[in-house]
Parts: sequence; C-alpha cells; structure tokens
Amino acid sequence: MLGILGLWGVVDGHTMKQVRAVISSDGASWDATVWFEAWALYPDHGPALGDGVPGHPDRWGTVWVSTLNAADHAQMRDFGEEYVRDCFVLNLAEERMDFDCSFPDYQGGETPELVENGDGNALIRIDLKGRFPDGAEGPLELVWQDEFLHPLAVQVRLAKTGEKLRTRLMRIAANEDPVELMVLEASGEVAEGEESSLWSWIVAGFEHILPKGLDHILFILGLFLLQPKARPLLWQTSAFTVAHSMTLALVVLGFLTVPAKFVESMIALSIAYVGIENLWVKELKPWRVSVVFALGLLHGMGFASVMKELRLPEGEVLKPLLAFNLGVEAGQVTVLGLAFLICFLFLKKEGFQVFRKGASALIAVTGLYWAVERLMG
Repeated sequence: MLGILGLWGVVDGHTMKQVRAVISSDGASWDATVWFEAWALYPDHGPALGDGVPGHPDRWGTVWVSTLNAADHAQMRDFGEEYVRDCFVLNLAEERMDFDCSFPDYQGGETPELVENGDGNALIRIDLKGRFPDGAEGPLELVWQDEFLHPLAVQVRLAKTGEKLRTRLMRIAANEDPVELMVLEASGEVAEGEESSLWSWIVAGFEHILPKGLDHILFILGLFLLQPKARPLLWQTSAFTVAHSMTLALVVLGFLTVPAKFVESMIALSIAYVGIENLWVKELKPWRVSVVFALGLLHGMGFASVMKELRLPEGEVLKPLLAFNLGVEAGQVTVLGLAFLICFLFLKKEGFQVFRKGASALIAVTGLYWAVERLMG
C-alpha cells in the first residue's frame, strides 16, 4: 500500500488543479464568472521563459503575460470562449442553456494586466450570461465536461425577494452526472438545490485528506508508524489537530499570510522529518509532541490555502471554517482507522519492525523528493 502511495506521490505530489466559478440567478436570467489559468488558454501552453513546466510561479504569472502581444491575447480569448462553451454545460429541465461570453479584463485594452492566484499563475476571467425562457421552471443542473479532468469549484449565490443572499459551495468532478445548482420555480423565484453549504464544506475538508491530500496522509502514517498504540497516537494527533486548527483559522480570517511555495515546501520537509525520525526513535518522547505541534502549524496553512482557493461565501466564515475542519478531522481519523485495520494482525510480529523502518524510509524519501520539487518549482 505504501509503495503504491509513494509512486502516486511522485506523479501527483498533492497538486490541487481546478477551475473556479461563481454562478447566480434572479429567476429571469443567470450569470456566471469563470477563472482560468492564463497559460492553459494559450495554444501549446504559450512561450516559456526558460526551462520549466506550466504553472511555474516564476514563468507563468504576470511576467509571462508581459511577453504576449495583442495577437497572443486574441488567441487566448478565442480558445477560452471555445473551451468554456464545450465544458460549461448548463441545463434547465434537461434543456441546454445558451449564453453570451465577455472578457472584463480586456475592457481597458488588448494587452491587460492580469491578476495572479496563490500559486503565482496569471488568471483570465470570463463572464457568462444567459436568460431563461418565459415561464420556465425546473432544476438547473451543471455538467462540467473538461477533457483535461480539472475539477470545478463552484460557488452558487441565491437570493429570494426580501431575503438575505445565501451561498453554497460545491466541487464538481469532470465528466460526471449533472449536479443540481438550484431550482427555478413557476413564480420566478429560485430555491436551493439538494446540497447544503455545511455538508459541502465537510466534504471539501474530507477530500483534502482522502483522496487528494497524499502529503497529509503520509504525515499521519508517519505518526502511526512511530508507535502504533492508542495513547502515543492520541498525544500526537491531539497536538497536530490543535495546531492546524489554529493556523487554519488565522490564515482564513486574514490574520496570517505566508507564501504558498514556502508552506508546501515546509510541509514536504515535515513529512521527511517524521519518516527519518522513525528510523532511530522507537517510542514517543515528550519533545516529539512539541515537534508535531509545530509541524501541525504548517499543515494548517496548507489546509487554509485550499479553503481560500474554494472561496468563502460572503458574510459567512465560522460555519465553513468549522465544517471544513470537521471534514479534515474525519479524513485523518479514517486514515488512522484504515492503518490499524490493515496492520492489526501484524503489530506484535517480529517482522513489523522491519516493515516500520522500511515504510518510514519510503515516507522520508517521498517527503524529500517533494521538498526539492516544490522548492525548484
């Protein structure tokens, strides 16, 4: 199992690539805003500044955009509109909705200054707008048909007459069944779809551990392998939980800002540290709990980067924060539960110590690989 995880990590390394959108409706019409990383809309990923890969923060952000001319930007707009029309399939009562596209970034000229996301990639914004047929009613559903399999993070904004704006978050996988966003009523009002905001944030937190958070999974398995007993794990996981909850809240609430590149690199080093320490420490030491607490502060910043990428609903902070944290905890408990289940019959066997060191060494090597990969971009 660890071998498979290690190979998966070399290929993936916990990169959360996705497209982000906000969609709202007043009952008569609907509008959406979609953000794409600019390099993804340039044919063949665009001209690179030196050696690198798409998404490198030093080569695919505003510096890269500054090398493009008006013709390059026109190509990106053409491809962007074609791409979003293919991917963003919105159906009302199973009838596909048509829409107009516009590019607000280009209102001031043909070579605009684009903004960057947390990974240092320049973003292009595409606004979509459409109208519902008179008297139309039924469920409004979205299918995200992305051949590159990037998921879509959607924030749905709903407002009934005289009521406070409500928002719901969902993360839609590519090329799966339609997802209900809202229901258009005969009166012209819009009603909430099936998913609740609280549940969607819990799911988002859980998914950040299982299956998408391989680096966090390896860190938790490193804690498990030191001494797979309830009391040592309780001390370590309690320290880790308190620490990551603190920095998760501080970053999301805007009291703490740390560069994503630094955080992700340090998380990788924390994985390597836990794996290496397991090779020569046989039982839990008091100072190990303090170290785990410090490393938990780093992981909390990593969790927060995902919440910021998904975007908090306006006017709501506490509920999404608590729900996301609950999902993270559920994911961590699931990892530990599976580890106990798989290893239960072998914990007291002589060969388990050999396995423990071998697995810890694999975790350490994977963490070091990620650290170099993330530091070098």
